Amino acid sequence: MLKNYFITSWRSIIKNRTFSIINITGLSIGMTCCIIITLFVLFEINYDKHNRNADRIYRAVVDLEANTWAISAFTLGANLQENFPEVEKYTRIKPIEPILINESTNTRIKQKIFYADSTVFEVLDIQLLEGNPATALAKANTMVLTEERAQAFFGNEDPIGKFLTISGREDAFEVTGIFEPLPSNSHVHMDVMASSLSFAPMRPVTEGNGPGYLTNHYTYFLMNEPIDHQAFGTKVSTFLDEQQELTADDTPNIIKFQPLTSIHLTSNRGLEIEANGNMNTIYIFSAIAFFILLIACINFINLSTAQSLKRAKEVGIRKAVGSNKSQLVFQFLSESVIISLVSLAISIVLLVLIIPKFNELSGKQLVINPLENIQAVLVFLIITIASGFVAGIYPAFFISSFQPVKVLKGTYLGKSAGQILRKGLVVFQFAIAFVIIVGTYVVNSQLNFMLGKNIGFDREQVLVLTMPNDSIGDQTVKNELLSISGVQSITRFNEMPGRMVNTGGLWYEGADTDQAENLYLFSGDADLLETLDITLLTGKYFNEDTQQHFREFVINEKAVEHFGWKMDDAVGKQMNFGNRSDTSGIVIGVVKDFHFKHLHEQIDPLVMYLAPNYEGRFMALKINSGNISETVSEVNNKWNSLLPSYEFDYQFLDSSFDMLFDEEKRLGELFALFAGLAISISCLGLFGLTVFTLQQKKKAIAVRKVLGASVTTIVSLVSRDFLKPVVLGMVLAAPIAYYSMSTWLEGFAYNVGFQWIVFLYALVAGLAVAFITISFHCFKAAVTNPVNSLRQE
Repeated sequence: MLKNYFITSWRSIIKNRTFSIINITGLSIGMTCCIIITLFVLFEINYDKHNRNADRIYRAVVDLEANTWAISAFTLGANLQENFPEVEKYTRIKPIEPILINESTNTRIKQKIFYADSTVFEVLDIQLLEGNPATALAKANTMVLTEERAQAFFGNEDPIGKFLTISGREDAFEVTGIFEPLPSNSHVHMDVMASSLSFAPMRPVTEGNGPGYLTNHYTYFLMNEPIDHQAFGTKVSTFLDEQQELTADDTPNIIKFQPLTSIHLTSNRGLEIEANGNMNTIYIFSAIAFFILLIACINFINLSTAQSLKRAKEVGIRKAVGSNKSQLVFQFLSESVIISLVSLAISIVLLVLIIPKFNELSGKQLVINPLENIQAVLVFLIITIASGFVAGIYPAFFISSFQPVKVLKGTYLGKSAGQILRKGLVVFQFAIAFVIIVGTYVVNSQLNFMLGKNIGFDREQVLVLTMPNDSIGDQTVKNELLSISGVQSITRFNEMPGRMVNTGGLWYEGADTDQAENLYLFSGDADLLETLDITLLTGKYFNEDTQQHFREFVINEKAVEHFGWKMDDAVGKQMNFGNRSDTSGIVIGVVKDFHFKHLHEQIDPLVMYLAPNYEGRFMALKINSGNISETVSEVNNKWNSLLPSYEFDYQFLDSSFDMLFDEEKRLGELFALFAGLAISISCLGLFGLTVFTLQQKKKAIAVRKVLGASVTTIVSLVSRDFLKPVVLGMVLAAPIAYYSMSTWLEGFAYNVGFQWIVFLYALVAGLAVAFITISFHCFKAAVTNPVNSLRQE
């Protein structure tokens, strides 16, 4: 019985090969797109779930007045383990990015290294392939690597027992283990870990390392059981306030605990280890996947119901000889399932070809190998069954409901309802496509806006050098580099503009209390304004000769507003590091606001100061545009002569700034891809519907031509019937597109705003593609000899 059903279904598919090819192509593209996005969504929501105790692991973070941070104090872990029975274990990690050196082979590689407690193997699931997890990082100057990093430094030699050196340190680190790299969907990736005992602030007893000492350091807690992390954060904050004997005038502790598996999609705090994902992106892509597959299914429904008249006599005869409705429903559903299975086979081939490129585009590592990703198999099965069922259920019931008496007499009257349905589905298809087209335009407009926005400083032709951690005489290096003809000016600073996150407590004149307020800080030398072309609005900037280090301050416009001052009165106002003092410093100048943080965030009050004996982490060189590569080469040569022991590590400030928008770039590229797919699938269905409809209207077109209608008139009349649903779909989708993209833009502190012209662009683009899709067949029908059409009819 089943065999006969499938044989009959296959024959029907072959007989109507044009429509079958259109259906299979549309479903293949839709299923491929849906599977890729589903795998992407599963990849994102499964971040950090490889940890067997993921439900009991939490990261401690801190909220300060100026910002929320992903970091915590070095002492927090030991303090909470001692005082809270909920805490089973804790571990800490701190990244640095020096040059790692194999002295024996002179291999020098810039490498991100994490200082880590020995308990890192107990809290996080990091598997040692060689070495003992209990002792691998238990001593100072020990280090573990991944196999790939071991290969880079030691080749095919056994790395265990060999030594590596961190630039700026004289002591060598013994390699005590090889560990398996963390999965790609982990919120942190470590290739090299060094014992935390090698880093002074992380040692058990370190003077000056109190609860207020914060750097880019992260603490993870393994609890005895899952906890109410919000209540526990409140409990810990209160405990620390009491332990530190804070008064009502002091700034209270705000410690929070994040479930490990929520960090990637919901954190987005300052000083994250790596860039986070975004839950809104998950929602957007999930909706796109659903609707693109739905568009493909609509094609199937449209073409199946359009062919209903061809199948009507078949249904009438089957019913006349005894077939019941359930058998006919199964018959037509089996056709859709076969088409769905064929589409799946094609989709798998497409996935093999597309997944590597998608991974490159999205920055993810999706896997379709069923042996490595059992979820992929489930995704394939669910999408295939759902596609076959959704695409076939309505046509099956619709066609099987024909009354055999009317069909065999030729009096079946189902055309009007079928046409309304088909046009309604075309409206829905192009409404979806329109929303995605608008989304593509808005995402790319916002990206271009951020990349081209006046950020308040000049980032073009600024070469930024990463300086060694130890003191090497920055001023000497600066003076020597200034002798290069292509270098205009040089400045030194501690944080990269666009990524600045440093804060500190300052009191300012007019504050409600004498207590310090946490504000953003930035320290750059006396040539900062000239090199980066930052505008001084009033007063003056720092001068090295005054020797007023930490006693003079320059603030931005936002700080003037925040302090409640007037611009004309700001210079001369008192400020002080820490609480109010009788020896407070003064504000000497105000600079125009510039974007010192990510453009996702608003400009906050900023306080700038000059440190004594300035040793900046970065040195920025403003270079001439004449021959940039030659100037960089000269700087490199000068560096090697001055600092032969240190790697020449540089970047251009504009490139560094643009990297902040990698997520938006990927989103824009993916949106454009999916918009193209949505339009393509919609037009594929429109193409098939045009072919079928024009076959039905051959006689009417021939009569019009006999009566004197021109080719242009006929093409215009026929095209209008098809383009009306396209226009209607886009008009109905406009409010949805506006609401969804306006909501997305609200996530940016500075956005391009919703530009209404996008509706016109999308409408023109949609109509142009739709017209091109149908125009060939419309023109072909218009120029066909009417005698042939009337004779065939």
